Amino acid sequence: MMLNVGNILKRIDIRWLVTPVIILASAFVTNAIIMLLCNYNPLEAYQAAVSGAFGNTRKFGETLVKSTPFLMAGLSVAMAFRCGIWNIGAEGQFLMGALAATWFGTKLAPLFPETPWIAVPMSLGMATLAGGIWGLIPAVLKVTRGVNEVISTIMLNYVALHLVSMMIDGGPLQEASQRGPQSDRIAEWVFLPRLFPPHRIHFGIVIAVVLAIILTFILFRTAFGYQLRAVGEGAAAAEAAGISIMHNTLRVFFISGALAGLGGAIELTALTRRLYLNFSPGYGYTAIAVALLAKLNPLVTVAAALLFGALSTGSYGMQRTVGISDKVTFVMQATILLFVIGYGSIQLFRKRESSHS
Repeated sequence: MMLNVGNILKRIDIRWLVTPVIILASAFVTNAIIMLLCNYNPLEAYQAAVSGAFGNTRKFGETLVKSTPFLMAGLSVAMAFRCGIWNIGAEGQFLMGALAATWFGTKLAPLFPETPWIAVPMSLGMATLAGGIWGLIPAVLKVTRGVNEVISTIMLNYVALHLVSMMIDGGPLQEASQRGPQSDRIAEWVFLPRLFPPHRIHFGIVIAVVLAIILTFILFRTAFGYQLRAVGEGAAAAEAAGISIMHNTLRVFFISGALAGLGGAIELTALTRRLYLNFSPGYGYTAIAVALLAKLNPLVTVAAALLFGALSTGSYGMQRTVGISDKVTFVMQATILLFVIGYGSIQLFRKRESSHS
């Protein structure tokens, strides 16, 4: 059965899109007020932001690059939330994927010299597995001990962060010169190829979009996806229908963690090519807003991630052209996050309460 993207898009009621538009409009109006209070012209600032994100081919390419980690982590969160699992651990799973890719690229890659057709898939596969296994930890705690996944995944984010720090700051993955808390550069044959050199657009963008399409198909067009969604939409009814809550909880956590782990590997093998402190500026947390803005639809997550990528590159345009302080742009980005996450969280809590009633 072929996935008909057109049919899926037709099923999206226009009213379904009204709320995200209102939320974003409210956030942009609030940011305009903030800019006025800081003696900046909002119209000039927004024009500079659009130009900085989409002004030419290079800028648009950079926006796509910035969107990729948001998309991978956003798919991770959307998958979990759609299935009724509050996985707040995409940040830690993203880091664990990057850590696994670093270990492969610096320690195991010499076993496969000059063989990118072997090394690149193995690196991405190892990172995907690492993220999935990291996601299984809160899953096991939830199904065996009843530990709330919000608490366990947040705690595991900090564990992952400190594990990365331990490995690259005096640990076995620190660069040989020991100049700072970072790893050696991964082997060149582990680099994820770029699509249009010398531009930074890389093959990871294609991987992320294809995964969004596949995930949409699985969730909405297969019996397996129906089982996963049924657990989130009504656990009691799903269990009465013979659907295993425990098994599907484990599956959702693994898939969600695997997506985030793959995202970390893509970012490392395509762009940074080494692991360092603050490798992720909070992709896993921003991904919550990305997923909520997309209303937990994997295909719509592509557009939401593109928006957040544009916000990232557009903020640089505002700083260069209008002279807006980076502190102000950070406040503006945080305002958008607050609007999106605030409304999305309320809707999710209402949905969860109705499913348990």
